Amino acid sequence: MNWSSLFVLIITTITFLFSYLILNLNKSVILIDLLFHEVEIEAGLILLIFFLFGFFIAIFLEFLYFLRKRKKD
Repeated sequence: MNWSSLFVLIITTITFLFSYLILNLNKSVILIDLLFHEVEIEAGLILLIFFLFGFFIAIFLEFLYFLRKRKKD
């Protein structure tokens, strides 16, 4: 097992632990009022959704950056 796979394993474990803590520590319910529908969601779930959404946006933008950089070289 090389260092990069060990690093990925550690990062994945920390992400899952962080997700678990967010979901369990934020049990308060938030009412989201959409146009014709109201949704009750726990605060931890909303935090986790926005954390993952931001993570995937950052990964996508980094992918585009490195793809464009590779085409220039």
